[in-house]
Amino acid sequence: MTAIGIIVGLIGAAVGIVVGLVGGLVGLVLGLLGGLLGLLPLLLPVLLIILGINWLMKESNSSYMAGARADRGVAGRPHNPGNLR
Repeated sequence: MTAIGIIVGLIGAAVGIVVGLVGGLVGLVLGLLGGLLGLLPLLLPVLLIILGINWLMKESNSSYMAGARADRGVAGRPHNPGNLR
């Protein structure tokens, strides 16, 4: 009887450890999500400002404009041909 009690106690302890670890991990994940949800009102305006500045800088760059692109595939003629003999 003692051996059965010890085995049942060890099984119960193992189940308790597993349930405790799973519960701790779930609590950790929910705590992190809650913290991020609490920081969202502070971080959202900063994110929008960064995206807006990035959009403005991209639009002001001349390489993104359709009319300012040079045809890079055609080589230009030399200005000074050198010897014309």
